Amino acid sequence: MKVLIKPRLELVNLFSRGDVKTNIRHSIGANAQVIFYDEIKNEEIHQVIKEIDVLIGPKIDESELGLYKNLKMHQTFATGLEDYDFAFYKNNNILLCNSHTHSRIIAEYSFALLLSIAKEINTNDQLLREGNWDYRQYPAITLFEKTILFLGYGNIAKIFKKLCKPLEMKFIAVKRTKQCDDPEIEIFIPEKKLAAIKQADIIVNFLPLTKKTINFLDTIEFEAMKPSVIIVNVGRGLTINEQALFNALKGKTIRSAAIDVWYNYPEVRGTEKQEPFPCYPSKLPFRELKNVIMTAHRAWQSDALMTDLEPFLNNVNRFIRGEKPQNIVNLDEQY
Repeated sequence: MKVLIKPRLELVNLFSRGDVKTNIRHSIGANAQVIFYDEIKNEEIHQVIKEIDVLIGPKIDESELGLYKNLKMHQTFATGLEDYDFAFYKNNNILLCNSHTHSRIIAEYSFALLLSIAKEINTNDQLLREGNWDYRQYPAITLFEKTILFLGYGNIAKIFKKLCKPLEMKFIAVKRTKQCDDPEIEIFIPEKKLAAIKQADIIVNFLPLTKKTINFLDTIEFEAMKPSVIIVNVGRGLTINEQALFNALKGKTIRSAAIDVWYNYPEVRGTEKQEPFPCYPSKLPFRELKNVIMTAHRAWQSDALMTDLEPFLNNVNRFIRGEKPQNIVNLDEQY
């Protein structure tokens, strides 16, 4: 069995190190031939791709999809897969497995966003930079004993819930099914989401972008919200209707929002060579609003970024041994 390892951009240096390569080869063992993308000669790349059984790597470029003639499993580094060609995997009977290795990092960042917006840290920081000590202008609220609604209740939400436990909150969630092994949380199915939204003091969105989650929060949902509600979005931008969110923030029919995922992205980002520059995250002027914290889709980024390769390698080993891998994507649900 042949395994091709093609790192995503921010992992190129890590995967090019000799010690890392040695450890990967040792971890996967003698049952497979491990091939690193950077070691393939340019004239041999197409032939190698045609022969591999397992790919560990990012999204396959559309121009290369037809080359993967023998592919049986794709272990991607990503969690959200909205840009992937699901028909390719379904038509060719290929297992697509996503990653949850950075769930703790995203949960931690999400919790930081919630604390920052609830305590008005961004606005009060700006006041003091101007020499203004008026602590009444942007008052903080407490999170103790509030009702928090999770949109989506996967790995990230479960870790987030643990971080909230000392605050003695009430936990509710909207998820695809009522099935849940946590007795501390009340589950609502999507068809009943308005009932959950009406209760919420805080809404934290972890939803992936699928055909069922686009505009999951729209005008009707915002009309059902408490005027004191706080929204944190670390799922995907398009799961919350852009205009409805902006209107609610500008009209102050909700209290505030902390947003890490957006509606408009530069073609090149994450380096000093961003193109175009500037690139605003929405056609609407969110940046002019005082009741929003904005960050550039970076909840996943930290000093611990992807340094633990064991989950990826273990999952590939399960497949090589003939066992069922973890995190298999439901190609019909797109997640």
